Amino acid sequence: MRWIMRWTPGVAIVVLAVAPLATAATTAHPSLCRRLAARVAHSPKVMRKSSASLQHWVSLARAPDWPLERGSAQAAVYTLLRHALTAQGLLTPRQPAEMNHLAGTPLYMVSAVAGTADCQSAVFAELDAQGTARQLPQPQGYTAPCWNVYGALGRVLGRPAYIESGTVSMTDGDLLARVTPWAGAGWGRVCQLTVHLRYRLALARQFCGGSGACGAARAIALDVARAYRSYRHLPRPPQRPLGLLNDVPAFSYQPATVTGTAGSAAVTRAWHIVRGPRHSGALSLYSVYTSVFPTFGPKLLNGGWDDSFSYVDFAMFPVQLAGHLYLGAVGYNGIGWREGGNTLFALYEPPRSRQRRLVPLAGFEVASIVVGVQGTSVVDGAAALPQRPGM
Repeated sequence: MRWIMRWTPGVAIVVLAVAPLATAATTAHPSLCRRLAARVAHSPKVMRKSSASLQHWVSLARAPDWPLERGSAQAAVYTLLRHALTAQGLLTPRQPAEMNHLAGTPLYMVSAVAGTADCQSAVFAELDAQGTARQLPQPQGYTAPCWNVYGALGRVLGRPAYIESGTVSMTDGDLLARVTPWAGAGWGRVCQLTVHLRYRLALARQFCGGSGACGAARAIALDVARAYRSYRHLPRPPQRPLGLLNDVPAFSYQPATVTGTAGSAAVTRAWHIVRGPRHSGALSLYSVYTSVFPTFGPKLLNGGWDDSFSYVDFAMFPVQLAGHLYLGAVGYNGIGWREGGNTLFALYEPPRSRQRRLVPLAGFEVASIVVGVQGTSVVDGAAALPQRPGM
């Protein structure tokens, strides 16, 4: 089922007894998110092999048995909501749609996923005692989620709700749950819980091309990944559209005095190679402003995702090892704007003038491993909703 896959994508979450981080003021009637945060903070349970998650307190609705019986009330709900999605231009006649029904309630949801960002569109209905379907307004917490967040009907601590769950970002495993409870006569007030995790970095794979520099590069791989992850957490302007990716990221690993003007020149030449001829109008060998991550032949298990750089904040920088100048490249794994949770670090020969391809020497994949829960944070009401640009 899709919702199972979306609940904790690639994340192991350990629930420990930790104190919550700073939260908004507590109310006389704590929201479901605050109650859930208390369970996370005070539960002594540690699920087997460090895979504990909010599933201990949150359950998501399953799709009804398919195909639906012709003429049944469920078939009528599906038809009603499918037509609603189509009327909004969110569904084509041949596009598949998924239906959720929360057992023990009159709540139904039909949703469809489309686009390169896997964005989800959904509509809702209730089925009264007479078997009449009525379309419901969208829950306050409905955000048409994409990629790392997915919406479904479910129960939080036994209470029926619409739940958007997933990770805070594509690049870390901090868990997000946005909850809009069902009050029986309509939707309640939205709230959001974030579970902040603790991580350690570990070298997962290395690829060496026979260069003597591989050992020296391996010795700094974790430091490079640590520095890059810190850089990515700095506040910066929003990512520009694809056609405007002309700014060179400000990431650096060593002081400029270590590599000097030769290092700056190597990086400048590397960007000319990666971006390709300006007059061609076509993408270069290196795709969209990223170099090729070297594996020297073998492909990773999920090739094309694990063994390629995302172009978001992809950085190249000079690095000096054992007195020699090299070109380093670092970024998260992924394809295009899509990012994964692993940091890729590659080492190349410093390019010469008029060189057309980068010459790889080594590649390192650094994994981010969850080791525990740091704490939780909760917001209630409109503050739980993502802020759109310009708001």
